[in-house]
Amino acid sequence: MAVSDIGHPFQGTAWYWVEATYGGGASGSTLPISKYIQDVKIGTGEKGKDIRSIESAVVAERIEQTDEPVLSIEYNPQCDDTLIDDVVDRDTCCVLQSLAFEFGANTCSGAASDDVTYYYCVGFKPSTVRISAAKNEPYTVTVDLEGQSISTCTLPTGVEPTALSGAILQFNVAGSITKAGGFNPTGSKIAYITNSIDITIDHQLTGYTDHDSLTKSYLVEGTMDVSGTVDITLDGAGGMHFGEVQNFTDFTITVNLGTAAGSPIVTLADCNWNMSEVNINTSGEAMMESAPFTAVPSSCTALVSAVAPT
Repeated sequence: MAVSDIGHPFQGTAWYWVEATYGGGASGSTLPISKYIQDVKIGTGEKGKDIRSIESAVVAERIEQTDEPVLSIEYNPQCDDTLIDDVVDRDTCCVLQSLAFEFGANTCSGAASDDVTYYYCVGFKPSTVRISAAKNEPYTVTVDLEGQSISTCTLPTGVEPTALSGAILQFNVAGSITKAGGFNPTGSKIAYITNSIDITIDHQLTGYTDHDSLTKSYLVEGTMDVSGTVDITLDGAGGMHFGEVQNFTDFTITVNLGTAAGSPIVTLADCNWNMSEVNINTSGEAMMESAPFTAVPSSCTALVSAVAPT
């Protein structure tokens, strides 16, 4: 059957597997991502390189480059989310598990139709993970991944799993952001008002491809760097917060994304503020600061848990 239709919006599907071995593909249970996926970007990476010669101003040849496929997934997590843990925490040897994904597009066109495309993505690991939220918004998880290969077909490799049933996780509903150590104006809060939070986990991936192949053999994790910002009121006109920055005070930030069982909890231990910049002005608004911090986790394995807070 010939392709007879353009690709339409709002006909997408998505799921993933935890691979048994790197690049092994679908293995074990098919896992849902979220009912609230906002954006999926699937890329080939640069495939060609120009070769020139002193004989002419035009390109003499184009040679094929190694496969460097990439993915980006942006979604609003639910209280039974599993992907956030699978892309943040590493194992006891500080190695990330590799993942396989399948994304369907134009799926309303029917089974085995040339108007349907499934993208089967193998050997992927997260390069960066961003967890963010602000007033009147749900939490958003953005995962940028690098992988081994992406193939396309008109039928899915796996069976679509049962969708998650947990509630969407919202910044102003149910969950909490607490701080242990240093100045706490109300006992456990970072500030009287925390208006937003943005956390980034950078896994510093490096890909390795053997001399006689175009396909990646390994993706190796480097340093695990954790940083973020919180928009907070400068309580007491900012003096205590400013002092924490100057004194390089240690503290722990705990982000409970929800209160129902299975809600992800992100624990950022041994944090320090990076800097402070107090602004005294004529805006007529409360004194606030977008305060940057860096965390030093005690291990690679325990940033995310899924135990409901008490």
